[in-house]
Amino acid sequence: MATPASVAVMLTVPLAHLFLAPENVRTTPPSKSADAELKASVYNHGLLENLVVREAGSAKDGNPRFAVLAGGRRLSVLTELAAEDKIPADHPIPCIVASSDTPAEEISLAENTVRLPMHPADQVTAFSKLLNSGAGVSEVATRFGVSQRLVKQRMRLGNIAPEIIQAYRDERLDMETLQAFSLTTDHARQMAVWEQLSGMGYRANSYQVERLLTAERVPSSAGVATFVGVNPYKAAGGTFLRDLFSTNSNTWLDNPDLLNELAMKKLTGEADRLAGDWSWVVPMIEVDWQTTAEFGHVHPVPDAPTDDEQAAMASHQQRMIEIEAIAEEDWTDELAEELAINHAEIARIEDEIAQRTSYSDEDRAIAGCIVTIARDGSLRVIPGLVRPEDIPEQDITSGAANDSEHVALPAIRDIDPRARARKTSGMGIGLADDMRAIRTAIVKKHLQEDFNAAFDLLAFQLARSVFTDGYNYRPRALDISASATPDQPRVNDEHFPVWNPASVELEDVSHLPFDWMAQPDSPTCFEAFRALPEDDRKTLFAAAVARTLKGQLAFEYDALPEFEATVARLDIDFASQVRPTADMFWSRINKSQVLDIAGDTLGTDWANNHAKQKKTELAEAMETAFAAGTLPIGVSAGGHAAALGWAPPGFVAFDGATDPSTETPDENGSTTTLHAVNGDAAANDDIAPEPEVPEFLRNVS
Repeated sequence: MATPASVAVMLTVPLAHLFLAPENVRTTPPSKSADAELKASVYNHGLLENLVVREAGSAKDGNPRFAVLAGGRRLSVLTELAAEDKIPADHPIPCIVASSDTPAEEISLAENTVRLPMHPADQVTAFSKLLNSGAGVSEVATRFGVSQRLVKQRMRLGNIAPEIIQAYRDERLDMETLQAFSLTTDHARQMAVWEQLSGMGYRANSYQVERLLTAERVPSSAGVATFVGVNPYKAAGGTFLRDLFSTNSNTWLDNPDLLNELAMKKLTGEADRLAGDWSWVVPMIEVDWQTTAEFGHVHPVPDAPTDDEQAAMASHQQRMIEIEAIAEEDWTDELAEELAINHAEIARIEDEIAQRTSYSDEDRAIAGCIVTIARDGSLRVIPGLVRPEDIPEQDITSGAANDSEHVALPAIRDIDPRARARKTSGMGIGLADDMRAIRTAIVKKHLQEDFNAAFDLLAFQLARSVFTDGYNYRPRALDISASATPDQPRVNDEHFPVWNPASVELEDVSHLPFDWMAQPDSPTCFEAFRALPEDDRKTLFAAAVARTLKGQLAFEYDALPEFEATVARLDIDFASQVRPTADMFWSRINKSQVLDIAGDTLGTDWANNHAKQKKTELAEAMETAFAAGTLPIGVSAGGHAAALGWAPPGFVAFDGATDPSTETPDENGSTTTLHAVNGDAAANDDIAPEPEVPEFLRNVS
């Protein structure tokens, strides 16, 4: 009678008489770390689970041999231990002899599938008890074949409040979130964060836990922490909080007040060093563009070329003239190359001269500088700042000499206000072209749907043309012309229609009533147009006016106020229609500008955590963070809402320009319009009113 499969037949078999059965179903090799753990466990604790075998012939000594159906990994590490002389070759191995009635593959499959691994929470608890019993980290790591870092991680998880461990068992949070709680060993603080998050009605994540536990701490990657340095902070008594589970070993500084104190002390030392060079020097830990926009600016001037430089440029120029005078039939590739070399040498010398810039003594006498910290933690000096009360009493755009004293006063101006506006916004010429086109297409799309706005805009233009002298480029009795303006820059790539969907919608004119234009030269064409319903004529009028709109961004130096007033009237939600991508926007502005935008929308923590990323990585992270849809990982709900409400510079009406509705008459009854370029005001006529000066600078001497 056959033995029932449920009855185990136990047998001890010498290791040398065992071999792996070909029917064993486990063919995918385990990881090296998993094998190391199993080997350490077998060596230190013995074989805790018997092998499953079936008799398969006899060995040379006549003893039976057994094929291992289940336990191939255990057999492998036992063989390795024997080869290393850690156990004898005939070491007795406890085995279960499988019934011959059950197929070998079925036995192997059953043994590998019905096994239930220990729950990670139980492993954490058991591991922690072993460590708390007195076993050392290195001892436990050796006995279980794992790294000491893993043992330390298990020790840290063992310090998490039991209630949170139980929540993990109940699958109310995942392992990554559980690990985030290990940032502190304070159970009360852990539970306060857990209760706050678990009461919010959705599953907590590791970012939320980490943010709440480190809310009052400063990451070591922050610019101020890099500037001060970890060692000086530690020497001053500062303490840290480390994340053992992060691959980057994140560290937070516990005492931000101490950190700021050390930073200000270091900045003050740098300010004292520069004090003799400027009228005033102010140390500041953080500076934004609004702070510097409140000042006038003096600019360094290039040094004069040396005699050698002048001689070299004259020589190259003379040679270029000689080459260009050579007849076409005598022209050679060598001459073309020589011409290019001379041209490049002149450009190089001019560039070297331009790089040698300095501030004049007159400029330094009225200007100062701010000493601050760059985002990467380096020292940053912002020179050439002039307080409004220190600007000389003269036309600030002229730089004319004071006739009474015959002293040339510094010119407090920019050479190219358009370039300055672009620079302040962070946009280059190409990006400004694209952004202008995208914004204008969106405005056109809304303007064609608003008759009153389109009519008022055209009526204004016509009235000013008729009643204002000098508005037209040349006098005409009656000459009104119109043409459609382009909806995209002349130079762009194939992806531009994807970036600018409004331009695609403008191309579709199927909804416009064009039947009256069947015979545009017919005498009855005008009558056919007049016969259209009023709504159809209004639709055509608004659409035609919209398509003549000339593009502009609100911050541009010559932005027309009537354009911006029309945009304000249309009340366009640009943020919902322009989602900046890495290719379209983020990779095309300065990294510091990207981080400024990130700090203003996603928060300073997000910006600091991504400050050291490469430009391409940061651009992709910004695209993800600003994308509509589900909440991106690592972005707070408030930050995502702010990102979804953000529009590129110059899109929102009067963004960087002055609303003409705020003009006020002066004592003579006339008005002065100020065009602020991202916070820098320049009067149309004379001198702009002095902006309010920050309190911390009023008493700087």
